[in-house]
Amino acid sequence: MSDLSYLHEVFQAMQSSNRTFMQSARESMYFYTGGYGTGQWDNADISKLRAEGRPPLQLNIILPKVNLVTGIERQGRTSYRARPVEMNDDNEAKLITSLLYHLDKSQSLHNVFSRVFKDGVITGRGWVDLSVEAGEYFDSKINIRRESWANVLMDPEATTPDCSQWGRLARTKLLSISKAKDMFPDALRDVKNAEDIQESLIGEESLTGIQLGDKYKNVDPNYGFKSMEAYNMDSHRKKIRIIELWEREYEKEFYLVNPQTGRFSQEGFKTKRKANEAIRSIMERPEMEVAPVELNVVSKSVPKTYVTVFAGARVLQEKTPNPYRHNQFPLIPFFYTFEDYGDNVETFGLVENLKDPQREKNKRRSQALDIINRSPKGGGIFTGNKVTADQMNRASANGEWIGIPGFKGRISDFMSQWSNQHTALVPTIASFEQRSDFDAKEISGATDPMMGRATSSTESGLAVQTRIRQGMNTLMEQMENLDTCKKNTLEMAVSNMQQYYSVDKIQRIIGAEFDKVEPEEQAEVNQIISKFLDNFSTMEFDVVLDQGQNTPTMRALMANQVGELVRNGYASLFPLFVELSDMEASDEILEKFEQERQAQVQSQQQQQKKPPQSSGEGVMQ
Repeated sequence: MSDLSYLHEVFQAMQSSNRTFMQSARESMYFYTGGYGTGQWDNADISKLRAEGRPPLQLNIILPKVNLVTGIERQGRTSYRARPVEMNDDNEAKLITSLLYHLDKSQSLHNVFSRVFKDGVITGRGWVDLSVEAGEYFDSKINIRRESWANVLMDPEATTPDCSQWGRLARTKLLSISKAKDMFPDALRDVKNAEDIQESLIGEESLTGIQLGDKYKNVDPNYGFKSMEAYNMDSHRKKIRIIELWEREYEKEFYLVNPQTGRFSQEGFKTKRKANEAIRSIMERPEMEVAPVELNVVSKSVPKTYVTVFAGARVLQEKTPNPYRHNQFPLIPFFYTFEDYGDNVETFGLVENLKDPQREKNKRRSQALDIINRSPKGGGIFTGNKVTADQMNRASANGEWIGIPGFKGRISDFMSQWSNQHTALVPTIASFEQRSDFDAKEISGATDPMMGRATSSTESGLAVQTRIRQGMNTLMEQMENLDTCKKNTLEMAVSNMQQYYSVDKIQRIIGAEFDKVEPEEQAEVNQIISKFLDNFSTMEFDVVLDQGQNTPTMRALMANQVGELVRNGYASLFPLFVELSDMEASDEILEKFEQERQAQVQSQQQQQKKPPQSSGEGVMQ
């Protein structure tokens, strides 16, 4: 039976280590969206401004920069294909490529990766959830979804972005009671209210004395679940917190190995005796008499992953082995920036370092507007004892003209005299605000050329493209991190296909192409499918991501470059320009171009065959 004190101790440690990121990530989200006009201001500042009648302005310079970076990722989307590592796996690699394209039908997978990338740009972390569920035909269906950054807690001891090296990973969600009971009917059969998960089935007294013990003294003075309602549930919305804890442990197992090929058995054995029994069973097979194989037993320390699900004082699912044969956590991370400081790790996105320039712009503009609003409509201010406080208030609030005792002349002359001192403040504030805009561009890397703005009126298109490519260098690390996330996701998806897909399902995925081939070829295809499903550990392949050359945007860019060459005299490249430009009448244009080219060639040939005209007698020259 799972130890509740251990489970909650681990989860609270993970919450504590992720608290700084969660707070900063939530703030980054508000800075991106604006939070309905209040997301970029502290609550204390908003209260102060409203009490003083000052406007808490938000001039969002973060949103377009985030949209620019995410737009660049969408423009350069990569396609997927499998490349064989060994020569005899070429056909299986082609099959894998077809299955990957099936996963990405209607670009659903592309959209998931783009959304995860956007999460990383804003908060620093994005997560892909990879699961297998019952399909339409009661077979297995692979689901690849985006998991919210707010639901996942990474290992406090993680020192690498590769989660295959982590010791644990947790996912937490607040679910309604009906949804939770639908997922765990046996464990929650007696739960009627959210508060019911606080009570243990073995009694509160036993729970406090046995399950919790001294480990909770540093967490809660009562070391019981009763005082931890906010931690376990949301009683107002009648929801309970479900915690899914994944852990990786290293265990010693015994494997069969062929010393000639270096191949290990796919499954391990708990004891050496069982491994030797497996060898004897293999040697008794008839084929071993024809081609005997030498097998030895070796021990290895191998990682094993387990999952436990609990809520409050209830263990909803006891610690069970990972159901997926790939033996990895089913949540794949994307980190915009992952930095190891030795004693701790920081992950942050693009927005984090843009918060101060955004605050600078908001505050300076708010101050400038407040100064202008509080000065008389004529644009000047009064100093000294020239006017009373009441007259000053009326002049400042309403722009009312006030007579000044002892002053002779027109009031406009007096205002002009003092307005020179006042108006110098507004340009100073404006210069600070402009500086914040410049700082935001430098920090984010979203410069004017990357945003489609020329730095000068004489800048050529080639210069703009060069600047854009140079600006893209600031995103190389992030794009590589996204590619790593994609490859890990797709390789795990292929492993799930090998574990859960059937021959019939793969034939349905291949569809019409499989039905059109001859029976002999169908048998060959079935043999390839069977090899793909059976050789889980022996087949070697790499998922390759292209550089986005086939995306519409990249094709348009290449079409523009080819068009420049055509205009400069390289008319033979015109067909390539038409193909890249994706014109609706491209086939008709190319056909017409080819007809004219053939006519021109025939005309030139006839001119060459025609004998030259020579002069003779009786012909006037």
